[in-house]
Amino acid sequence: MAKFVARRVRFRNGERFSVLSRPGGLPVHEVTLYLARFRKRGRAANTIHAVCTTMALLYRELDKAGIPLLERLRHGQFLTVPEVNRLADAAQYRAADLSYEDVDSPSRPNVVDIKKIRMRRKSVGDEVKGVDAANQASRIRYMADYFGFLSDYYGATLPSPQRKELAAESAQVLKAFQAQIPKVSKRAKIGAREGLSKEDQEKLLAIVHPDSPDNPWERGFVRLRNWLIVVLLLATGMRRGELLGLQIGDLDHRLPQLRILRRADAAEDPRLIQANTKTNDRILELRPTIMRAVWSYIRNNRNKIKAARKYPQLIVADDGQPLSAKSVDKMFAQIREACPGLPVTLTSHVMRHTWNERFSEQAEKMGLAEVVEERARNEQQGWTDDSKSGADYTRRHTSRKGRAIALKLQEQLDGPSN
Repeated sequence: MAKFVARRVRFRNGERFSVLSRPGGLPVHEVTLYLARFRKRGRAANTIHAVCTTMALLYRELDKAGIPLLERLRHGQFLTVPEVNRLADAAQYRAADLSYEDVDSPSRPNVVDIKKIRMRRKSVGDEVKGVDAANQASRIRYMADYFGFLSDYYGATLPSPQRKELAAESAQVLKAFQAQIPKVSKRAKIGAREGLSKEDQEKLLAIVHPDSPDNPWERGFVRLRNWLIVVLLLATGMRRGELLGLQIGDLDHRLPQLRILRRADAAEDPRLIQANTKTNDRILELRPTIMRAVWSYIRNNRNKIKAARKYPQLIVADDGQPLSAKSVDKMFAQIREACPGLPVTLTSHVMRHTWNERFSEQAEKMGLAEVVEERARNEQQGWTDDSKSGADYTRRHTSRKGRAIALKLQEQLDGPSN
């Protein structure tokens, strides 16, 4: 089965882009034109790649079903409602779980080996995993938008009667397609991501300490660097991408401060998937002890790796290359394995939730008004002044306050039973 693959591209000037590679390696022209629209709007490289992966899923499904979409459009014909319904159904599954070797594919021979069918069913099984509703909805929206783009693109080459007929037909089918977009519920709060409890924070810091006998890493440089990663994430609440994009020049030599800056398509970043800042630029202040630990890591550890001197990034691998996001994910997986008592959901982003909950607790102790607390949080996290994002990061603190108030209300009911 021929596969369509979303590939990242890095140009010499540092700009990142994504292309849909067809069998043989050449990019799909229409998808390249479509993605260029996002590029012109200044959308982030990761956003463009997410759209490109949806296009890969779309083209795989079209190929699997034997639907010659572009050939139809050249003749003024569009997809049918059953065909787009099939695409909507495929959009709910992980791409890795979809079977693109179905025996009912028109491109397959009529006679197949029964052993291959059994092997395929055994490998896929009944445990095909789906994506969440938000992901499925996003996929269908991008597909529908792309179909509208193609309809206009090819319709412009058709005679006026055919162009009008194609426009009417595509509008009707896309309306049915968009009706398949699932509603994303905002009511499911139980089980949502929360920060670490104080006990779990202590466990985490104890196990990643460079001198801990339970530390899962052997090399001294890796131990110190990973400890510093955890400390900085807990101390500042910055995102993983912000930490990995941090450069030595962002550290203040006179004050215990560092700057979080947006550097989209930075030429000095050699990583294909660039670590970047999603929020506003800002200055964060550190405790002097933490800042001294950062400078000590630079002088005594990082600078001793000769290859690291070529790059400005603060956090590097032991070969000197700027550390990748996957390496950070692997690091937290190793922490979870080394300490089974920690939550199975522990990731770098949980550190951000933890910081926000600690921020709320400290603001409550200081008696800050809610408006002041919200503005201070937004400034520290790089959100806009009127952002309500803090509500997504303070579930544990809010829940604890809610339970305390609810129990107070019940006190008046204790009398008779006691």
